[in-house]
Parts: sequence; C-alpha cells; structure tokens
Amino acid sequence: MASPVAETTKPSKKASTRERLLAATRAELMASEGEAEMGAIARRAGTSVGLAYHHFGSKAGLIAAVVEDFYARYTETVNARFEGESWAARERARSTALVDFFLDDPFARTLLGPLGRSPEVVSAEASCMAAMIELAAQNIAAGQQSGELDPALDPALAGGFVLGGVRQSLTLALARDAHPDRQTLADACWQLIARTLGSQI
Repeated sequence: MASPVAETTKPSKKASTRERLLAATRAELMASEGEAEMGAIARRAGTSVGLAYHHFGSKAGLIAAVVEDFYARYTETVNARFEGESWAARERARSTALVDFFLDDPFARTLLGPLGRSPEVVSAEASCMAAMIELAAQNIAAGQQSGELDPALDPALAGGFVLGGVRQSLTLALARDAHPDRQTLADACWQLIARTLGSQI
C-alpha cells in the first residue's frame, strides 16, 4: 500500500494554485484525521486563505472538490477497458482494479473513515455515486445482452446495490486492518458482486 508520507509535504510550486490547494487539503485531512482549517490548508499550499476562497468559495467547496477529484480518478480507473473472454472475467478484473485503487490511494482511508460522514463528503459523494451507478447499470446491461446475467435484473438498482455493498466492505476492511491482503479483499469483493448479480464466480 502506498504511504501517505508524500502527500503530507507541501505541494510543488510548479503546480497550479488549484492543484496545490487540492493536494494540501488531502494532506491536511489525512494528517488531522478528517479535520482541516483553511489557514492550515493555505499554509501547506504556500498560498493565501483569500486565494483558497477565491478558487473554491468555502471550506465545504474545497473538501467537495477533493472528494470529486478522488472519484474522478476512481471512475477513470475502474471504467478502463478490461480484457477477458467473458463478461464475468472482465468484471473480475475490474473488481481487482477497484480494490487496488482504494488500497493504493492514501486518501481512501481518510475518505472512508473519519471524513466519510461529514456533510461535505456526503453531498459530493451523492453526486459522484449517481454517475457511477449509471456506468454500472450500462455494464450490467451489457452482461444481460451477452446472456451472462439474468435479464430480469433492474440494471440501475443492481448497480446501486453492488456499489454500496463494495464501498461498505472496503470501509470495514480499511478500518480494521492497516494492510489488508489485496487478493483476499479483491476475491471477497468479486464474490459479493457475482452473487448479487447471479454471475458465475
């Protein structure tokens, strides 16, 4: 698992102010177990509090932007094209990539842990989750079209159920184990997905 140490240093001066503020906010949230003050973020970013408000409007806006950035990178990772002779093979590879992303990104533990129930995160996650459920529904529909999944499944409901279940499983795994075995966790997530959708494991 990647170490969060690199994220706790000041961001590079070569990065844009917005990028430095996002990186500084992630670092401050990780260092302070989900807490962050605008002054501390600005100092870490090497900029002023005024510029932080100029770019994001408020602390809530800044935290929401960090969450949205996390899920944008997550979506890019898990919606890559995966190879496999069947829908199940491709989706198993996708579930492994999903677990790898959460274990390798040092911000994931803070996002799913102490920060997870803050109003800023809940609101930002709701928007991100709606987009992810739509993509999951398209994926499930593709499995139905190939004849590998039950055509009676509601793709959107099934996608929401799977994503919610996987998120909760990862939250529990990261809370109880500093270094969970990624293959064991990936296998558990795939079993959850496959059994939910009635796919061959």
